[in-house]
Amino acid sequence: MYKEARTFDPLIDDSNWQTLFETHFQNLQSLNAISTIWISGLSKLGMDHSKRPLAEDLTAAIKPYTGYTFVQTSKNIILEQIDWYSMIADYKMPLTSFVRTPEELEYCDEPDIWHDIMGHIPFMAEKNYSDMYQLLAKTYIEAYESKREDLLRALDFIGGMLIELGLIREPSGIKAFGATFYSSSEVFAAYKPENQIEFTSEALQSGESYDRHSFQGKYYIFDSLEQLVNVIEGIANKM
Repeated sequence: MYKEARTFDPLIDDSNWQTLFETHFQNLQSLNAISTIWISGLSKLGMDHSKRPLAEDLTAAIKPYTGYTFVQTSKNIILEQIDWYSMIADYKMPLTSFVRTPEELEYCDEPDIWHDIMGHIPFMAEKNYSDMYQLLAKTYIEAYESKREDLLRALDFIGGMLIELGLIREPSGIKAFGATFYSSSEVFAAYKPENQIEFTSEALQSGESYDRHSFQGKYYIFDSLEQLVNVIEGIANKM
């Protein structure tokens, strides 16, 4: 179901945002799922959780840390990967054009600004994460320009199965790393042991990519940002 006619509604968006934040934050806390990377980044943004943040305010908040510019668009489309990574490599990120309703907390079938902000931006405020993401973006662009389908397949796996849906092992336990988990109740599915699988280098060539229209049902655990950087550098070195 596409929501082409849906745009921001100042009369209800702030109320919806507060409900979404309070409900989902409680869900994450109940699972002890919040990553130290994400919570550290969130604290840098200084957001008022009672209302939808504006692109210019987020840009000003993140500037001292990693310097991204957030671009408010009037669209809710999913960019092609090359277009997304080209913007990221230029330290820019587009924001989509509507806030889901509380009834869509479990799942929203279109990209919305709740996912954009809560899923991605706190991570991007952390320099170690930003450096990893810049490496991923630039490696993707190089592989695309070189027409290296084998490397693009591996990079698409990282972008989908780890950046959006990955779990990271921290000293206090397994935490949510994927951006999807910070905006969706799919986090509950990810914390069922039968749905968790250890990440291995063999998975990179599996061709797996996540289905944007349903819960994935399989969630990879990796050990650290350093491990992820090493994997991306290994792909870059094959260029």
